[in-house]
Amino acid sequence: MKVRILPSALNKKEIMKEKEIHPYLDQGKIDGATKLILGSFPVYACTHPDNKEKETIRNTTGTVNFFYGSCKSQFWGLYHQYIDDQVTVPVKKKFAIESLKKHKITISDTIISCNRKDKSALDSDLTDRLYNTKMIQDIIKSGAIKILCTSKGVMDDLTKRMIKPLDDIIYDENETIKFQNTILQELGGRLPNGAKSFCNVFKFKGNLLSVIAIPSPGSPQRQIDKFGWVSGSGVEYASKYFKYAFNWLKQ
Repeated sequence: MKVRILPSALNKKEIMKEKEIHPYLDQGKIDGATKLILGSFPVYACTHPDNKEKETIRNTTGTVNFFYGSCKSQFWGLYHQYIDDQVTVPVKKKFAIESLKKHKITISDTIISCNRKDKSALDSDLTDRLYNTKMIQDIIKSGAIKILCTSKGVMDDLTKRMIKPLDDIIYDENETIKFQNTILQELGGRLPNGAKSFCNVFKFKGNLLSVIAIPSPGSPQRQIDKFGWVSGSGVEYASKYFKYAFNWLKQ
C-alpha cells in the first residue's frame, strides 16, 4: 500500500490502493471455441496480489481461485445442472477446463485490473478499470457465435467496448427483437415499453453473433424484473430463465 502526503493545507493523507489484477484470464481460453461465457472480475479473495487475508477467506469459505470461484456464486451449480453434471461444486479447475473444452466454450471476464471499494463483490464498486478488449475481440474473431453474459452490466460493457468497435459488425435489430420475444414467450415474461433488452444479435463475417445476459448468479432475484419477470415467484422465474439460457448455450 502506497501513501501519498497531500499538501499540508488539506491536513490529511490519501491512501493510494494498489490495483487488483485478474490472475487467470489465460486459463479460460479454449482453442476452437464457438461459445463464450463472460463475467466481469473475480471477487476480492481471488485476485492478485495475493495476501494472507485472501488466503484465509479462501480456506474458510471454500472459495476457489477460478472463474466464479466465490462460495456465494451459483454459477457452477447451474453449469452442473444444465451443461455438464461432471463439473463439481465447489468447482475443481481441472474438471471445469475439461468440460469447457468438450463443449467448445471459452470462459473469460471483461476486466483485466481495477480498484475496488472495500472488498465489495458488486460490479458498481469496481473503478479505474482496464478492460480485456483485445482478448474478447480475438475470441469473437476466432469464431464465437454465442455469448452468455453473467449480468446486464457485463453485456453493456461487451457491446460498447468490445463488439461495436469491431470492423464490419452490424447490430441486427430485427433478429434481436425476434430473439428476445422468443425468450419472453417461452418464460411467460414481459418487458415494459422502452426497457433495455437483455439480449442482442449482430451480423459478423456472414454469421449471427447472439448475446444473452442472465441475472447475476450471486443474487439472481435482485434485478429479475429487468429480465421479464412481472408477477408470481421471482425465484421460479429466475430458475426458468437460467434453464433457457444455459440450454441455449449448450446447443
